[in-house]
Parts: sequence; structure tokens; C-alpha cells
Amino acid sequence: MIPHGRPTYELEDVARAAGISEATWRRNRHREFTDKVKALPGSERPIIYDASQVDAYLAGEPIPPLPTEPDPADLLTDKEAGKIAGLAPSTIRADASGGRLSEGVERHGRRWWSRATVEEYRDRPVEYRGRTTGAKDRKSRIKPDPRAATVAQQLGTQEADTVTAATVAGQFTVSERTARRIITKARELQAHLQD
Repeated sequence: MIPHGRPTYELEDVARAAGISEATWRRNRHREFTDKVKALPGSERPIIYDASQVDAYLAGEPIPPLPTEPDPADLLTDKEAGKIAGLAPSTIRADASGGRLSEGVERHGRRWWSRATVEEYRDRPVEYRGRTTGAKDRKSRIKPDPRAATVAQQLGTQEADTVTAATVAGQFTVSERTARRIITKARELQAHLQD
């Protein structure tokens, strides 16, 4: 979590602020540093630190505490957002990609979501959730493509030779690749009906 309004450093930034290379920092000063300055909660790959704590450490001053009260503008990782929303981190990422959750902001090479956005997402009206936990129904919920049924009828007539990817693409206003898929499904449907 990145507390609202707090600048952050990666290890490379910490070393740069100290005026040395990252390799020298890791070799000579990192152990003592991590004893006094803790990484921000939830940060991993990259590990990030609060800039004001780092600056205080480098100046030899007391380390200021992080805010303890949650703020609606705090930035959360996918794992932290998942805990609040009751979902897996992969679902948070997928829903952000699919437009069901905001894309968030990018910092330090990864996505972050504000606490307010995640709480609003958690409290949204429930849409389709798929099978509930413990459901015994194993039947497929995928509905057959009605276009395949239409093409299967066309394949069963004397005009079957005229059913091509180009004609099906024009008929349903789809790409020829999609049209080939429809024809394949139509042939499978036709074979299933003949059995």
C-alpha cells in the first residue's frame, strides 16, 4: 500500500539519494537500512520505501511514522485490492483489463488502485458469477451459436457448395476467420444431429 500523497523510492532511488551505486548500497548499507526503515506494506517486486522515511534515515534524523488510518486515496496492490473485494488478485487484474474495474495507475512498473475505487467495486451490484461454490450441476453453460444452426441448415440443402467462408462472412458481417469457425461448428452440429 502506498499511503495517500506519499512519494516513494525503489532501492535504486535510495542508493541514488545516498550518492552511491545500488551494488555498493546493497553490499555496505542495505542491512542496517532495512533494520531501521521498513518497506511499505504489500510492496514486492519492486520493494518500495516511503521517501520521507528514507530521507530522514539518510539525514540521520528520527524515522517519521507512516499514517495508520486508512485513506480513500491510498493506493493498493492487486493482492490488497483482492483482500478488500474478496477476490483473487488475478480476478482484480482480469477485471481491470476487461473494463469492469478501473485500470488504476501505474507506479514502479505495476498497477495500483485507490482504496475508494476498490471499495466501490466490492459494493457493486452482483452480475453473473458463474457456478456457486459447491454446485453439483456440471452441465455446460455455453449456449450454441445460432449462426451455426443457420449454416447447418444451409449445408443440408442442395446449395451446400455455395457455403464458403466468404459467403458466411458476408451473411453475418464477420471476418472470414470467424466465418470458418461458424462453418466448423455447423458441421459438428450437423454430424451430431445425424447420429
